Amino acid sequence: MGITQKQIAELAGVSIGTVDRALHDRGRVDPKVAVRIKQIAKELGYRPNSVAQSLSILKRNLKIAVILHIQSHNAFFDDIIRGILKCKEEISDFGIAVEIKECPDFNAREQLKLINQAVEEGISAIAIVPINHPVIKERLNELHKQQFPVVFLTNIIDDTEYLSFVGCNYNLTGSITAGLLNLVCPKSGKLLLFSPSFQMLGHIHRMNGLKTSLEQEYPQIHLQDVIEMTGNDIKDYHLTRKALEAFPDTNVIVCPGGYSCGNLQAIQEMGYFKSSRIICYDSSAEIEKELRNRNITATIIQQPQLQGYTAVRTLFEYLSSGKSPASKNQFIQTRIILKENLSEI
Repeated sequence: MGITQKQIAELAGVSIGTVDRALHDRGRVDPKVAVRIKQIAKELGYRPNSVAQSLSILKRNLKIAVILHIQSHNAFFDDIIRGILKCKEEISDFGIAVEIKECPDFNAREQLKLINQAVEEGISAIAIVPINHPVIKERLNELHKQQFPVVFLTNIIDDTEYLSFVGCNYNLTGSITAGLLNLVCPKSGKLLLFSPSFQMLGHIHRMNGLKTSLEQEYPQIHLQDVIEMTGNDIKDYHLTRKALEAFPDTNVIVCPGGYSCGNLQAIQEMGYFKSSRIICYDSSAEIEKELRNRNITATIIQQPQLQGYTAVRTLFEYLSSGKSPASKNQFIQTRIILKENLSEI
């Protein structure tokens, strides 16, 4: 028969509750006592009873809410949702419910209502794509003080506490973009940056990472302007045409790809598929088609399905065993996709 928590408690001279908290890193335990308990458990080869653990989780009726910041789907968030649903299926045997709540696009007040609604419904934890707004920051900080677990999914906001962030390293992604631009345009570049909404703080960090790297490492590439896209194809189409008309000598373009079909349509209609080198973010059927046609040079993907999966998995492990992530910021690796490795998406 395997070693039990009761036996560890007797050897350590503490209660069973203290042993449980120490082994699962939850609650208040004197650090020296926790080290002693873990050492005893390791020496005796303690393994948790997975069957008993499963039954224990089932009895707790745990629920996870995933709160998005938009209702209008795009290819990126379709993949985020696929990852969420994959993890939901995996943990369903433990009786943990996962519910996705969608917010009217970038409406902070409505997202606040969804947070409050989730708490009132008895939700055990929240994964959220947080809108960068004071009311959201204030409420999430309140939840953190109450030791309510919140994971930030694909976007991070400043001055706010959280259990973990799951997403790409946006600043690094901006630097990677700059390095890629240098490879495709080593002599002289006139760049236009079309970015997704700056209501996502991550997009600001990515832009700043790009700007800093261009200024410090690749001054031959001149950033002419930054145009914020809306996610509305008609509006983005006209914003893109206006920008290209203002900067007709543009020969390098960075665009949000799957976020805005209107953006790509205007670039194509105005002949910039042939006269410019184009770098995109993320993937969609349209991007993949133009990569095959070599109208788009490369796209930088953030592995959204893995992001959605990891956010829910992080909360599952925290709720079921008290396990916190090894790193507060769980950066998902970005990847550069060319025509040659499209099959790897």
